[in-house]
Amino acid sequence: MRSSGKPACFITEGGLDLISKPLFQSMVSKGYIEECPGRVGNDIWVLVLVDTPSCSRSPVECGAFRDIYIIDHHISPEQSPGARGIIEGGASSTTELCTLMLEELSIEIGSSDAANTILAGILYDTRSLSIASLAAIEATRFLMMQGARIQDALRLIKRPLEISERIARLKSMSRLTVYRSGDNILVCITHVGAYEASSAQVLMGAGCDIALVLSEKEDLVRVVARCSEEVCREIGLGELVLGELAEIYGGGWGGHKLAAVASLKATLDDVLKTIPRILEKRLGRLSPI
Repeated sequence: MRSSGKPACFITEGGLDLISKPLFQSMVSKGYIEECPGRVGNDIWVLVLVDTPSCSRSPVECGAFRDIYIIDHHISPEQSPGARGIIEGGASSTTELCTLMLEELSIEIGSSDAANTILAGILYDTRSLSIASLAAIEATRFLMMQGARIQDALRLIKRPLEISERIARLKSMSRLTVYRSGDNILVCITHVGAYEASSAQVLMGAGCDIALVLSEKEDLVRVVARCSEEVCREIGLGELVLGELAEIYGGGWGGHKLAAVASLKATLDDVLKTIPRILEKRLGRLSPI
């Protein structure tokens, strides 16, 4: 957008996490992007939602903008009338979609620092390319041709775990309920106060095939879900459990087959009781371990 002579700025809901914040500050200091002013939106502004699948999850009111574009790798059942863009559930990150747009338009990145920052986003979402899609591999190739190096990009996303995150991970394991379905499927359900995604990552690494980490946020229950490719190759988390939870309690969900999130108008205890009943309809009998 800036190459076309138009100003561009960035806004997010809820702030940036410990990895994203220093990356963003570095990009601001180098003039790649800037934070938006307090008030944005009128008939000359264009809104680009990145890693946000619908207007209902936008940090600003979509109706205040002339044009709306969505770029995301999460599939959402919610519609955004008038919005255009790319939503590709088969991609492993939104960053790779943006990168392939640069490649398609023959736009040179022009800086190894910028290329490394973009590559860091892909490496973070793909667990260092261990779950990368073909699109992510192609985007990585393009970025390396632009001067990025995997080892340099990895340094940008490495950080020591905060004590609060370590405690949340340990609490998720101490509150864990594990079910076995058939011979090989392990379903792990737990709840924490924060760091749901981090806790789900630990559970998947420990051997769970499906990890569901719940938390209470004001009047909502948030469910962060992860699934192994072996279990969710044909049926994704939305069809497996999150979609029916949203129908039962109200709320919504978004994501793709292997990683998704739901926000439900329910109590924690109710959702903890309902999840096994829904999963038994899809997976067969669940036996507590």
